[in-house]
Amino acid sequence: MDEVDIAERFVEERERLEFSQAAFARMLGVHRETLRKSEAGLSEFKSSLLAAATKLGVDVQYVLTGTRSPNLDAVARSVSMETIRGNVSGVGFAHTGSNVQIINTHNHVTRVKAETKPGEKHISEAQRATLKALVDQVVETEDKISTKPASHRSVWASLNAHCRVPSYSLIALDDFEKARRFLNQWLGRLSSAASAPVKNGDNWRKRHIAYIKINTKEPDEAKALADYMRRRFKHDSVSQLANDELEAVYRYVAGRRNKRK
Repeated sequence: MDEVDIAERFVEERERLEFSQAAFARMLGVHRETLRKSEAGLSEFKSSLLAAATKLGVDVQYVLTGTRSPNLDAVARSVSMETIRGNVSGVGFAHTGSNVQIINTHNHVTRVKAETKPGEKHISEAQRATLKALVDQVVETEDKISTKPASHRSVWASLNAHCRVPSYSLIALDDFEKARRFLNQWLGRLSSAASAPVKNGDNWRKRHIAYIKINTKEPDEAKALADYMRRRFKHDSVSQLANDELEAVYRYVAGRRNKRK
């Protein structure tokens, strides 16, 4: 799945556990700004953060794959909430007189293992090499022109999600052109962005805003965009967005557009 999908499911899990962003950041041992950027899809979730979130009751399997962990109900029953009052100086994020919620999830074990066994119905080694070269090209171009360049991991994740497979080696033979077209379109968008005189200047913003407006004319898409901006950035208009926020919204709209094809 792409970073936006992962971010949305992570927020859904945090809200299911009834934690504010600030409180959850403290319990995870990270700065709130770090968590805000990850939840907004502006940066990847580090494995250490996801591991800590698992201990707090987050269904990480659901966050990463969109499929609920089969032992989620058991986890919910095993979670015990305790309130500690008084001197809790031994807890890193607390201080004297604090009320601290400690969640015991020692029975929660989530393992996600994808069996990769490509066969005759999947793309060939030569086709995999073609896709790998395109992914490398996307990442190199991202590094050159994007304010928040996508990593190899996020590009592969987006491609796998587009083709609905856990690993690119399992892309169906019939979907090879679909995968190649997806990466070429990504390169096309980057090339268009690269033509702007100044990456963070007015022209860059105008192109992004124009793309967003063109692709959200339908009522359903306009509503999805408005909900996304309010939920992620507390804004009602794309013109109010900072550059990194505008980039995230642009990618969100582009992702929805690709899924509609």
